[in-house]
Amino acid sequence: MSRHDKPATNVEATAGQGRHPPAVPRHSNPAVPRYSYYALAVLSLVNFLNYIDRQVLPAVANSMLNDPALKLTDADIGYMEASLLLSFTVLAPLFGRLGDRHPRAKLMASAAVIWSFATALTGLADRFSFMPSLNLHLPVINITLAISGVALALCAVRACVGVGESAYSTITPSLIADFFPPHRRATALGVFQAAIPMGFALGFVIGGVLAHFFGWRVAFMLVGVPGLLTAVLVWRLREPARGATETEAHASSLEEVAAAPAEAPRSPDSGGANESTLRTVWRILSTRDWLVSTAGYTALTAALGAFATWAIVVLVRDKGMDETSANITLGVITLLAGATGTFGGGWLADRVAARRHNAYFLVCAVSTLAGIVPTLGVLVADDARIYLPCTFLAVTLLFTSNAPFHAILLESVPVRVRAMAVALNIVIIHACGDAISRATVGVLSDSLKQGQFAALASFARAIGIDAGRQHLTTALLLAPAALAVSTTLFFVGARLQKRPRRAIEG
Repeated sequence: MSRHDKPATNVEATAGQGRHPPAVPRHSNPAVPRYSYYALAVLSLVNFLNYIDRQVLPAVANSMLNDPALKLTDADIGYMEASLLLSFTVLAPLFGRLGDRHPRAKLMASAAVIWSFATALTGLADRFSFMPSLNLHLPVINITLAISGVALALCAVRACVGVGESAYSTITPSLIADFFPPHRRATALGVFQAAIPMGFALGFVIGGVLAHFFGWRVAFMLVGVPGLLTAVLVWRLREPARGATETEAHASSLEEVAAAPAEAPRSPDSGGANESTLRTVWRILSTRDWLVSTAGYTALTAALGAFATWAIVVLVRDKGMDETSANITLGVITLLAGATGTFGGGWLADRVAARRHNAYFLVCAVSTLAGIVPTLGVLVADDARIYLPCTFLAVTLLFTSNAPFHAILLESVPVRVRAMAVALNIVIIHACGDAISRATVGVLSDSLKQGQFAALASFARAIGIDAGRQHLTTALLLAPAALAVSTTLFFVGARLQKRPRRAIEG
């Protein structure tokens, strides 16, 4: 038998022959090493701190809007959020490429240091303002985008937060995929993604409480410190071989991680990593499951991002809650509902996947569809006995998609381009999703206050929203519309996905 006739015995051999590796049989269920769980705990902890840092701005937004020294508008807050996300998306492909070629732990630890330092600096950014104000008139829709020098300085610092987050969020899922085999992967990703609502929750609580007692500046400065400390733990993580969990022999290779040194930097010419960036991008963009799931999650991200930025302001301004109470209440709801939805979504998806090959798409589609009604309830109701339970239900359902979506994302592309696949996903979901929705809601709110967009105001009044007083709530009607689009796309993905899920090496 010639060497060309030999059967592929591992992932690298399969890659060399240009064929798909065998999927891990669902019934084999090999044990996951303890080190994998340790790595998951460390990565989830830092992700938790990441989202605390990100969510401090929405938590203290009302205090910043009421600070006479800043003179900020709703639109300015939206621009600050958009600047973080735009830097996040622009740099994600760079870090995705680096993550596919170099040791990932070092890159992620460096990212944690950058975003933590930038978060702390946000509390002082306006003191060093030297930027002129900016005015841009959009004639087609007759809106003037105006932003002060103070707001521009704050936007610049928030963009630096996005620099760090783009590296961490892009690279981490690919590392987790190499620690956990397919039959445990969605659950592991669910644990990692559960840190998002938990971070959101404590970001609301910690930011609101610190702003109440010490002011919004101190809130930014203090929450940046833990990320600097935990970056050391990430730096010291060992890495499994890429694609280590894609074959039946993965258990022994993972066990070696506990005793082996960190993965050495890879030569650009090793293991298929010499493929050009443009070819890699085209390969990912032409993958149907990746493309449809990303489109669906983009619309979902637009809805979630809008609420994440403006929920506290809506509760205080339009619902009449006290600012500190609003932060604590929303924090508790997000913690319980978000963690339940995220972890529960991963657990549910892994079990439905034993029976249906398109389970991940179906879980995303059904949970997003079910979330539309309670989302509308949050906006329409003025009674806390209605809008708070609706908030809990909406958060639970909308976060259910996190783990199954990321499982689709990782399993639809070759193992050696997973970081780039996540990076491109980040570019699309933020550039076309919440970077637009967060800023758009702020601009719409200011415009509705000035009597513009009469059709939207009329629709809001028709469903029970006082558009004259609740202009921010009216602007947030963009969220349920985005959820309807997301639901449709996920159902399309479920219908189109006909072959079994499996990892692909190329």
